[in-house]
Amino acid sequence: MLQKWEDNPLNYELNTIRAEAPNNSLANLFAQTVRYLIEKLEDKKNRKRSWNFDDIRDIVSDVKAQVLGANRGHLRCREILLKGIFGLKAFLGPKKLAKLEEAVATAVQEDRLIYEGVQQEAARLSLNTDTRIQMYFMDYPDREPHLLDDHLMTTYKDIMWHLTFQEIVQVPEVWTRCENREKQPYTASGRHWNFVVGHETIDKTVIDIVDMNTVSDNYIVALVDTGEKEIPVPIGLPMFGRDTCCSPACGSLQVHLESIWEDVRVEHARLFPSKNCMRDTPLDSRNFGSRRNELYVKVKVKSTRMQEDPRAATIETSA
Repeated sequence: MLQKWEDNPLNYELNTIRAEAPNNSLANLFAQTVRYLIEKLEDKKNRKRSWNFDDIRDIVSDVKAQVLGANRGHLRCREILLKGIFGLKAFLGPKKLAKLEEAVATAVQEDRLIYEGVQQEAARLSLNTDTRIQMYFMDYPDREPHLLDDHLMTTYKDIMWHLTFQEIVQVPEVWTRCENREKQPYTASGRHWNFVVGHETIDKTVIDIVDMNTVSDNYIVALVDTGEKEIPVPIGLPMFGRDTCCSPACGSLQVHLESIWEDVRVEHARLFPSKNCMRDTPLDSRNFGSRRNELYVKVKVKSTRMQEDPRAATIETSA
Protein backbone atom coordinates (compact mmCIF):
# COMPACT_ATOMS: atom_id res chain seq x y z
CA MET A 1 0.00 0.00 0.00
CA LEU A 2 1.40 3.38 -1.00
CA GLN A 3 2.15 5.82 1.79
CA LYS A 4 -0.04 8.94 1.89
CA TRP A 5 1.98 11.89 0.62
CA GLU A 6 0.92 13.97 3.62
CA ASP A 7 2.65 11.40 5.86
CA ASN A 8 5.87 11.35 3.88
CA PRO A 9 8.75 12.88 5.89
CA LEU A 10 9.82 14.90 2.84
CA ASN A 11 6.48 16.68 2.63
CA TYR A 12 7.31 18.91 5.60
CA GLU A 13 10.74 19.79 4.22
CA LEU A 14 9.29 20.69 0.84
CA ASN A 15 6.63 22.85 2.46
CA THR A 16 9.38 24.66 4.36
CA ILE A 17 11.29 25.28 1.14
CA ARG A 18 8.17 26.68 -0.56
CA ALA A 19 7.43 28.89 2.45
CA GLU A 20 10.96 30.31 2.74
CA ALA A 21 12.03 30.65 -0.90
CA PRO A 22 10.56 33.69 -2.71
CA ASN A 23 10.83 31.81 -6.04
CA ASN A 24 7.37 30.23 -6.14
CA SER A 25 7.55 28.70 -9.62
CA LEU A 26 10.91 27.02 -9.08
CA ALA A 27 10.08 25.88 -5.55
CA ASN A 28 6.84 24.29 -6.76
CA LEU A 29 8.62 22.60 -9.67
CA PHE A 30 11.27 21.21 -7.33
CA ALA A 31 8.56 19.87 -5.00
CA GLN A 32 6.56 18.36 -7.87
CA THR A 33 9.64 16.58 -9.21
CA VAL A 34 10.46 15.15 -5.80
CA ARG A 35 6.91 13.88 -5.38
CA TYR A 36 6.98 12.27 -8.82
CA LEU A 37 10.19 10.44 -7.94
CA ILE A 38 8.84 9.26 -4.58
CA GLU A 39 5.73 7.88 -6.28
CA LYS A 40 7.92 6.06 -8.81
CA LEU A 41 9.98 4.69 -5.95
CA GLU A 42 6.91 3.31 -4.20
CA ASP A 43 5.43 1.81 -7.39
CA LYS A 44 6.02 -1.95 -7.28
CA LYS A 45 6.16 -2.10 -11.08
CA ASN A 46 9.38 -0.05 -11.07
CA ARG A 47 12.02 -1.97 -9.18
CA LYS A 48 15.08 -1.57 -11.41
CA ARG A 49 16.80 1.61 -10.36
CA SER A 50 20.22 2.77 -9.20
CA TRP A 51 18.87 5.31 -6.70
CA ASN A 52 16.77 5.17 -3.54
CA PHE A 53 14.87 7.31 -1.04
CA ASP A 54 18.06 8.41 0.72
CA ASP A 55 19.40 9.93 -2.51
CA ILE A 56 16.31 12.10 -2.87
CA ARG A 57 16.20 12.96 0.83
CA ASP A 58 19.82 14.15 0.75
CA ILE A 59 19.08 16.58 -2.09
CA VAL A 60 15.91 17.90 -0.43
CA SER A 61 17.65 18.35 2.94
CA ASP A 62 20.56 20.18 1.31
CA VAL A 63 18.24 22.52 -0.61
CA LYS A 64 16.22 23.23 2.53
CA ALA A 65 19.35 24.04 4.58
CA GLN A 66 20.71 26.36 1.90
CA VAL A 67 17.38 28.13 1.37
CA LEU A 68 17.06 28.79 5.11
CA GLY A 69 20.61 30.14 5.13
CA ALA A 70 19.94 32.39 2.14
CA ASN A 71 17.57 34.62 4.16
CA ARG A 72 15.07 34.82 1.28
CA GLY A 73 17.62 36.38 -1.07
CA HIS A 74 15.81 36.02 -4.39
CA LEU A 75 18.76 35.44 -6.70
CA ARG A 76 20.53 33.17 -4.24
CA CYS A 77 17.42 31.02 -3.73
CA ARG A 78 16.97 30.74 -7.50
CA GLU A 79 20.51 29.40 -7.78
CA ILE A 80 19.91 26.88 -4.94
CA LEU A 81 16.66 25.57 -6.41
CA LEU A 82 18.11 25.19 -9.90
CA LYS A 83 21.02 23.23 -8.45
CA GLY A 84 18.55 20.99 -6.59
CA ILE A 85 16.49 20.38 -9.73
CA PHE A 86 19.68 19.58 -11.63
CA GLY A 87 20.51 16.97 -8.97
CA LEU A 88 17.11 15.32 -9.45
CA LYS A 89 17.62 15.01 -13.21
CA ALA A 90 19.91 12.02 -12.71
CA PHE A 91 16.91 9.97 -11.52
CA LEU A 92 14.63 10.71 -14.50
CA GLY A 93 14.05 8.86 -17.72
CA PRO A 94 14.56 10.56 -21.13
CA LYS A 95 10.90 11.54 -21.67
CA LYS A 96 10.41 12.98 -18.19
CA LEU A 97 13.78 14.72 -18.39
CA ALA A 98 12.79 16.52 -21.58
CA LYS A 99 9.53 17.69 -20.00
CA LEU A 100 11.39 18.85 -16.90
CA GLU A 101 13.83 20.93 -18.94
CA GLU A 102 10.91 22.67 -20.64
CA ALA A 103 9.27 23.28 -17.26
CA VAL A 104 12.51 24.70 -15.84
CA ALA A 105 12.76 27.22 -18.70
CA THR A 106 9.17 28.33 -18.09
CA ALA A 107 9.66 28.53 -14.30
CA VAL A 108 12.84 30.60 -14.65
CA GLN A 109 11.07 33.04 -16.96
CA GLU A 110 8.18 33.36 -14.49
CA ASP A 111 10.64 33.88 -11.67
CA ARG A 112 12.38 36.66 -13.57
CA LEU A 113 9.07 38.42 -14.16
CA ILE A 114 8.20 38.15 -10.46
CA TYR A 115 11.61 39.49 -9.52
CA GLU A 116 11.31 42.42 -11.90
CA GLY A 117 7.89 43.20 -10.43
CA VAL A 118 9.33 43.25 -6.92
CA GLN A 119 12.09 45.57 -8.11
CA GLN A 120 9.56 47.97 -9.55
CA GLU A 121 7.58 47.93 -6.31
CA ALA A 122 10.73 48.67 -4.34
CA ALA A 123 11.47 51.58 -6.65
CA ARG A 124 7.95 52.86 -6.09
CA LEU A 125 8.64 52.79 -2.36
CA SER A 126 11.46 55.29 -2.94
CA LEU A 127 14.49 53.06 -3.43
CA ASN A 128 15.66 54.69 -6.64
CA THR A 129 19.08 54.75 -8.27
CA ASP A 130 20.08 57.83 -6.28
CA THR A 131 19.42 56.18 -2.92
CA ARG A 132 21.99 54.42 -0.77
CA ILE A 133 21.24 52.29 2.24
CA GLN A 134 23.47 53.26 5.16
CA MET A 135 24.23 50.37 7.50
CA TYR A 136 25.71 51.00 10.94
CA PHE A 137 26.95 48.28 13.28
CA MET A 138 25.80 48.34 16.90
CA ASP A 139 28.48 45.88 18.00
CA TYR A 140 31.38 47.64 16.27
CA PRO A 141 31.28 51.34 17.11
CA ASP A 142 34.53 52.12 15.27
CA ARG A 143 33.44 50.59 11.98
CA GLU A 144 32.55 52.96 9.17
CA PRO A 145 28.96 52.70 7.89
CA HIS A 146 28.56 50.27 5.02
CA LEU A 147 26.93 51.92 2.01
CA LEU A 148 24.82 49.61 -0.10
CA ASP A 149 23.85 50.82 -3.56
CA ASP A 150 22.93 47.43 -5.00
CA HIS A 151 19.29 48.14 -5.81
CA LEU A 152 18.51 44.51 -6.51
CA MET A 153 17.78 44.35 -2.77
CA THR A 154 14.07 44.30 -2.02
CA THR A 155 13.70 42.78 1.46
CA TYR A 156 15.71 43.00 4.64
CA LYS A 157 16.63 39.33 4.19
CA ASP A 158 18.36 40.33 0.95
CA ILE A 159 20.51 42.67 3.03
CA MET A 160 21.19 39.94 5.59
CA TRP A 161 22.27 37.57 2.84
CA HIS A 162 24.52 40.28 1.36
CA LEU A 163 26.23 40.83 4.71
CA THR A 164 26.79 37.10 5.22
CA PHE A 165 27.87 36.33 1.65
CA GLN A 166 30.32 39.25 1.61
CA GLU A 167 31.63 38.12 5.03
CA ILE A 168 30.84 41.50 6.57
CA VAL A 169 28.71 40.07 9.40
CA GLN A 170 28.31 36.32 9.76
CA VAL A 171 24.94 36.20 11.55
CA PRO A 172 23.22 39.61 11.13
CA GLU A 173 19.95 40.92 12.50
CA VAL A 174 18.47 44.18 11.25
CA TRP A 175 17.03 47.13 13.17
CA THR A 176 15.57 50.22 11.54
CA ARG A 177 16.24 53.69 12.92
CA CYS A 178 13.14 55.77 13.62
CA GLU A 179 12.29 59.14 15.17
CA ASN A 180 9.05 59.62 17.09
CA ARG A 181 8.83 61.68 20.28
CA GLU A 182 5.44 60.22 21.15
CA LYS A 183 7.07 56.80 21.46
CA GLN A 184 10.45 57.91 22.82
CA PRO A 185 9.98 61.17 24.76
CA TYR A 186 13.33 61.42 26.55
CA THR A 187 15.47 63.01 23.83
CA ALA A 188 14.79 65.84 21.41
CA SER A 189 15.18 63.56 18.39
CA GLY A 190 12.76 60.89 19.62
CA ARG A 191 15.17 58.35 18.14
CA HIS A 192 14.53 54.65 18.69
CA TRP A 193 15.07 51.35 16.88
CA ASN A 194 12.67 48.67 15.63
CA PHE A 195 13.61 45.04 15.05
CA VAL A 196 12.51 43.90 11.60
CA VAL A 197 11.54 40.49 10.29
CA GLY A 198 13.63 39.57 7.27
CA HIS A 199 10.85 39.13 4.71
CA GLU A 200 9.63 42.73 5.16
CA THR A 201 10.16 45.06 2.21
CA ILE A 202 12.96 47.59 2.66
CA ASP A 203 11.43 50.93 3.61
CA LYS A 204 14.31 52.66 5.43
CA THR A 205 17.60 54.01 4.14
CA VAL A 206 19.37 54.03 7.53
CA ILE A 207 19.57 50.75 9.42
CA ASP A 208 21.63 49.26 12.25
CA ILE A 209 23.01 45.74 12.32
CA VAL A 210 23.49 43.43 15.31
CA ASP A 211 26.03 40.62 14.94
CA MET A 212 24.55 37.61 16.74
CA ASN A 213 28.07 36.30 17.34
CA THR A 214 28.61 39.10 19.86
CA VAL A 215 25.39 38.84 21.90
CA SER A 216 23.30 36.10 23.48
CA ASP A 217 20.36 34.55 21.63
CA ASN A 218 18.03 36.82 23.64
CA TYR A 219 18.92 40.47 23.92
CA ILE A 220 17.51 43.97 24.13
CA VAL A 221 18.73 47.19 22.56
CA ALA A 222 19.10 50.06 25.02
CA LEU A 223 19.07 53.67 23.94
CA VAL A 224 22.09 55.10 25.78
CA ASP A 225 22.14 58.88 26.18
CA THR A 226 25.58 60.28 27.05
CA GLY A 227 24.45 63.89 26.82
CA GLU A 228 26.41 64.16 23.58
CA LYS A 229 25.19 61.15 21.65
CA GLU A 230 22.24 58.77 21.43
CA ILE A 231 23.58 55.27 20.89
CA PRO A 232 21.92 51.85 20.46
CA VAL A 233 23.62 49.22 22.62
CA PRO A 234 22.76 45.48 22.50
CA ILE A 235 22.61 43.89 25.97
CA GLY A 236 22.23 40.17 26.64
CA LEU A 237 18.90 39.28 28.25
CA PRO A 238 18.91 36.35 30.73
CA MET A 239 15.85 34.10 30.78
CA PHE A 240 13.92 34.49 34.04
CA GLY A 241 14.24 31.51 36.33
CA ARG A 242 17.06 29.97 34.29
CA ASP A 243 19.92 32.45 33.93
CA THR A 244 21.27 35.52 35.68
CA CYS A 245 23.14 38.40 34.09
CA CYS A 246 26.01 38.11 36.59
CA SER A 247 27.48 35.46 38.87
CA PRO A 248 26.70 35.99 41.65
CA ALA A 249 23.48 37.75 40.65
CA CYS A 250 23.84 41.54 40.79
CA GLY A 251 20.14 42.11 41.48
CA SER A 252 19.51 45.30 39.53
CA LEU A 253 19.89 46.85 36.10
CA GLN A 254 21.97 49.74 37.43
CA VAL A 255 24.49 47.48 39.17
CA HIS A 256 24.76 45.29 36.09
CA LEU A 257 25.29 48.15 33.64
CA GLU A 258 27.84 49.91 35.85
CA SER A 259 29.73 46.63 36.16
CA ILE A 260 30.03 46.15 32.40
CA TRP A 261 30.41 49.86 31.65
CA GLU A 262 33.23 50.67 34.03
CA ASP A 263 33.51 54.31 32.96
CA VAL A 264 29.90 55.41 33.41
CA ARG A 265 27.37 56.08 36.15
CA VAL A 266 23.74 55.25 35.40
CA GLU A 267 21.59 58.28 36.29
CA HIS A 268 18.26 57.13 34.84
CA ALA A 269 16.90 53.92 33.37
CA ARG A 270 13.32 54.10 32.17
CA LEU A 271 11.04 52.29 29.79
CA PHE A 272 9.39 54.15 26.95
CA PRO A 273 6.76 55.19 26.34
CA SER A 274 5.53 54.13 29.82
CA LYS A 275 8.29 56.08 31.69
CA ASN A 276 8.53 53.33 34.37
CA CYS A 277 11.79 53.54 36.34
CA MET A 278 13.84 50.36 35.81
CA ARG A 279 17.09 51.26 37.55
CA ASP A 280 16.55 48.88 40.49
CA THR A 281 14.83 46.19 38.40
CA PRO A 282 16.59 42.86 37.71
CA LEU A 283 17.68 42.37 34.12
CA ASP A 284 15.75 39.32 32.89
CA SER A 285 13.01 38.26 30.47
CA ARG A 286 10.30 38.84 33.09
CA ASN A 287 10.95 42.58 33.04
CA PHE A 288 12.16 43.16 29.46
CA GLY A 289 11.08 41.86 26.08
CA SER A 290 13.64 40.18 23.85
CA ARG A 291 14.56 42.08 20.67
CA ARG A 292 12.90 45.27 21.80
CA ASN A 293 14.21 48.79 22.11
CA GLU A 294 12.16 50.17 24.97
CA LEU A 295 14.85 51.02 27.51
CA TYR A 296 16.29 54.52 27.85
CA VAL A 297 19.50 54.82 29.89
CA LYS A 298 20.91 58.22 30.81
CA VAL A 299 24.56 57.94 31.81
CA LYS A 300 27.25 60.24 33.09
CA VAL A 301 30.54 59.47 31.40
CA LYS A 302 33.71 59.43 33.50
CA SER A 303 36.29 59.18 30.69
CA THR A 304 36.91 60.62 27.23
CA ARG A 305 36.87 57.15 25.70
CA MET A 306 33.37 56.45 26.95
CA GLN A 307 32.23 59.97 26.06
CA GLU A 308 32.98 59.06 22.45
CA ASP A 309 31.02 55.79 22.61
CA PRO A 310 29.96 53.72 25.66
CA ARG A 311 29.78 50.59 23.53
CA ALA A 312 33.57 50.46 23.60
CA ALA A 313 33.32 48.86 27.03
CA THR A 314 30.45 46.51 26.27
CA ILE A 315 31.35 44.59 23.14
CA GLU A 316 32.85 41.62 24.94
CA THR A 317 31.00 41.80 28.24
CA SER A 318 27.37 42.41 27.35
CA ALA A 319 26.77 38.99 25.81
